[in-house]
Amino acid sequence: MNLVTGATGLLGTHIMIELLRRGEPVRALVRPNSNITGIQQVFEFYGSPDFSRINWAVGDVLDIPSLITATTGCQRVFHCAAMVSYHANDRDSMYQVNVEGTENVINTALHLGGIKVAFVSSTSAIGKAKNNDTVDEEAEWVESEMNTHYAITKQRSEMEFWRGIHEGLEGVAFNAGFIIGPGSFERSSPSLFRKLNEGMSFYPPGGTGFIAATDCAKVIVELTLSNITDERFLVVSENLSMKELFQSVAQALGKPIPTREAKPWILELARIAEFIKEKLTGRKALVTKETIKNASLRFHYNNDKLKAAMPITFTPIAQAIAQTAKYFERYGKN
Repeated sequence: MNLVTGATGLLGTHIMIELLRRGEPVRALVRPNSNITGIQQVFEFYGSPDFSRINWAVGDVLDIPSLITATTGCQRVFHCAAMVSYHANDRDSMYQVNVEGTENVINTALHLGGIKVAFVSSTSAIGKAKNNDTVDEEAEWVESEMNTHYAITKQRSEMEFWRGIHEGLEGVAFNAGFIIGPGSFERSSPSLFRKLNEGMSFYPPGGTGFIAATDCAKVIVELTLSNITDERFLVVSENLSMKELFQSVAQALGKPIPTREAKPWILELARIAEFIKEKLTGRKALVTKETIKNASLRFHYNNDKLKAAMPITFTPIAQAIAQTAKYFERYGKN
């Protein structure tokens, strides 16, 4: 049995699809108030008939008894549960879910024994000494005022994973880039599609590494099912500028293409506008002090270690964007 935490999230859903496609049994950890309609929609979009095969376990990574119950009988845990936010109001919850939640998952796996953990981390947790660095798995974490609180929580949660490895746990850490794929357009990377669908004329000046959700899931499942352990992998297929991303998404949605780079004063105006919109609509602002902090940074991620570990033909990011835009047309405008 394979337990997937964060099953309602973008990557968790795609990992379940990949596991079920391979004939692997899946148990999904979901909170009591979770809406699984979004998971079903993604399964339907891909034409997957396996949604009914999911074994549902109600619980939470912050509720240890429910976590132990859900993990009992499992040989692998795909730990995807995490909170991705650059909003100050989410900060305390994010530290709790990302750091304490990971600690609970690792301790549960150690307590029960015989469990391999696939820990989904982020490129945010990889050390980056300066702007325009080329980054690989050996890069050391650097304390910096440019680190977002999300990055700090992911780095700390990764330390919990490596603490588990030192205590005898088997597992692999995956530092995933910006994941592109169908999912909830109210959170994580798909929220960019909603924002660009509303219309934007500016793009941020930075850049990062990207990966299609289907490829990310394939990599994580393949390497976790292998004999590889005590390793970390950067999961990135392409390094792109945010200009390239924004323009590609807008084009796929049939919206005007952003043509002007957002200077610092423009980003600050956008932050204020988003703050006002949040107060009026209740929808969380996408542009915050934290997003502005990283808006001008660009990093290049080296995936040589990943390509050496498994043969894979990556999905072009432009193709992943086009596919996600189709999903948005079907489900994102409701």
